[in-house]
This record gives sequence, structure tokens and C-alpha cells, in this order.
Amino acid sequence: ACSDGLRPLLVRAESRRSETAATVNGSIEIVRAREHNLRDLSVSIPRDRFTVITGVSGSGKSTLAFDLLFNEGQRRYLETLNAYARQFIEPVARPDVDLVLGVPPTVAIEQRTSRGGRKSTVATVTEIYHFLRLLFAKLGTQFCPDCNVAIEPQTVDAVVAAIAKRWRGRQIELLAPRVRGRKGFYLDLAEWAARKGIEQLRVDGRYLPSADFPRLDRFKEHDIDLVIARPVVSGATRRLTQLVEQALEFGNGTLLVAAPRRKDVVFSTQRACPKCGRSFEELDPRLFSFNSRHGWCPSCYGFGLAMRGVDEEQTGEEAWWTDGQAGEAPTCPDCQGQRLNPVALAVRWQGRSIAQIAAASVSEARRLFASLSLSGREREIARDVVAEIRARLQFLEEVGLGYLTLDRAAPTLSGGEAQRIRLAAQL
Repeated sequence: ACSDGLRPLLVRAESRRSETAATVNGSIEIVRAREHNLRDLSVSIPRDRFTVITGVSGSGKSTLAFDLLFNEGQRRYLETLNAYARQFIEPVARPDVDLVLGVPPTVAIEQRTSRGGRKSTVATVTEIYHFLRLLFAKLGTQFCPDCNVAIEPQTVDAVVAAIAKRWRGRQIELLAPRVRGRKGFYLDLAEWAARKGIEQLRVDGRYLPSADFPRLDRFKEHDIDLVIARPVVSGATRRLTQLVEQALEFGNGTLLVAAPRRKDVVFSTQRACPKCGRSFEELDPRLFSFNSRHGWCPSCYGFGLAMRGVDEEQTGEEAWWTDGQAGEAPTCPDCQGQRLNPVALAVRWQGRSIAQIAAASVSEARRLFASLSLSGREREIARDVVAEIRARLQFLEEVGLGYLTLDRAAPTLSGGEAQRIRLAAQL
């Protein structure tokens, strides 16, 4: 017998002993579960074994598997995170049960038929492609898509000479690119520009004053350029050289030349083709994304297929893609189904473009990354990224999907393949 005041302490002590016993015995103990159709169900489930839950329809199989085991394992795992991380995660409700003991962190793969949108591939679903994009942005060697020549640095005088030759006798606009496809207010950038004597900024194609700069939509991606000057080109003059130097300084080695009713032309002291003189902006992971305007093929918008009614607003998640045009649209003639623009396809790492690596099967890609020989700076940069790619490729092989190519479109997968890919991605 014990007094009421001691009973809560004794109950907690008993719970700790039960938890320890459950851990030692290698089992998950569920005591008196009353969630949904379950009526005071108590069950012991062995750990590290394959357990099947079976029963007639409505008996509570899914409740036991998902609402009890999965939810409680997930809830306890999330409680171990710090308060800052938990504020971004929707809390998981406690199940109606007396005790759940010995449950580890859990992963659940539901039996769904969804295979992803038209732009999803094996590599994107498993996040392998995310790491490939990072590798190519940091370690890729850029080639000119027109000349197939590796790009090199060029001098300021070469940039000035090219501008003077191309736009002699015409008025142009010199701009320094500062923001590309980034979200934010950018009030501080406008204030900084005003202090530097920059009177105007070009924001998403609109010209705004730096002195009275409006608050931008923080949830929208913006392109922002500093308007340096609008000179009339009369030759490679000292004044033009000074303006070019200023634009290159503010643009971190890159400037843009804009002319009326013409597309911007990029000039760079760091990245230019030694044969044709064409300049390129700094490599960015978004350049290799066919879900981004920075990287997708301008003809097919990253779908890799010549489909009617496609524009940059289509994501591939719309129902009519899967319902109406799932199979017989021909390959895009411009990118040959590789989904990316010519600049992205001209970047190479280990002698291959990112599309060539994505065209390999899981097994082929695993052998490639297993045999990599990296040294020096390349090894330091690629170490963690390559480890992530190797781990994901290994899981895909372990679940029997070594034959799939990384660029295989998700909607073309069978139900079993899609489930195993989700399982590999979660693990």
C-alpha cells in the first residue's frame, strides 16, 4: 500500500523500469491502445524482425501501424530537436494509449500511386541530382557552347574593345549585376548603392530609384542590377574604360550591356571564350536545374519533350500532364531530351556533362563514383557531397533498382519502383 502523494512517483518509476525492460528484451510494447477501432489492445512487437500486421477490413491494422507505431516514433524523435527546429514542424498528436515503450524513430512508406510530376526523375526524387548540381557548380569546367573551348579570364581592355567595336555610335546601358533569382527586401542594397552614387536600380526589368527604394516582395525571386551609366559609345575612350571598370567592380567581375529592344549581353573578366569572346556569368547550382528558368531548355522549359501548351508557368504537377500527355510527345529537338540549356550542358566535370551522368544507370553511376580519384582542393570540396551521392546510389541498388537510369522520368515508373525509390530516399 502507498499514499496518494507517492503514487505518481511510483508510476513514473515503474514506467522507467518497463522502458528499460522493453529495450533489453528488444521489443516494442503497446499497452491498452484505444485509437479509432482499437479497444484496449495490448501487443508486444519484436525489434529487428520483419513483422506483418494482418486482419479483416476495419480491424485497426492501419491504426496500429501508422497512428500508433509511426506517429509515436516520429513524435518522440521530434521532441529531441531543439525549440528553434520544432517551430517549423507541425506537431504530431499523442495517440490514445496508456503506454508505448521501446519505440525507435520511425519511417513510413504509404501505399500510394503518385509517382511525381512530369519534371521529376529518379535523380531528383532521391536528391542525387541536388548534389550533382552542387558538384558541377563548384568543380565543373565551363566550355563555350558555340566553340567547345574552355573559357578563360580576359582583361578589362579586351572588354572595352569588344564593347567599342560592337556598339560604336550607339547609346548603351552599363549595368552591374548584384542579385540573381534571390528572395528578400533588399533595402540595404539600395541604401548602399545610393551611398556609392548609383541613382537607379533595375529590378526584375523595372527601373527604381535607389534613394526612395520600395520594399520588395520578400517571397518572390528577384534580379537586381545597378545602373552605372548610359554612355554613347564613340570608341575605346578613357571615359568608357572608367565606366567599364566601375561596372566590373560593382558586379564582381561581370557587367551587362543593355541596348534598346535587345537582349542583355554579358561581359566578364573571369569567364570568357578565348575564341569568340563570349562571356559567361559565374556558375550557380540553379544553372543545372531544369525546374529553374536559369537552367531549363528555353524550348521545352525543362520537360525534355516537345509538348503543346507548355510555358514557363507550367510545373508538370498539373493533372492534365499525367492524364492527357503522359506518353507520346516527341523528344525536344533543341536539347535532345536533356532538359537543360546549352550553357549548362557545356559545363563538364570528370569529362562529362551533368546530363551524361544523369543518363547512366544507378549501377553505372555507383561504379563511377566509387572509382573517383580526387586530390587537393577538389577532394576537399567534393568529399561530403560525393559521400551523400554514394550513399543514395547504394540504397537504390539495395532495393533492387540498379537498372534504372537517373534521368528516368518519375511518371514512367511502375508502382513498385516508385515505392522503392521513396523508401531509398527516406532511408
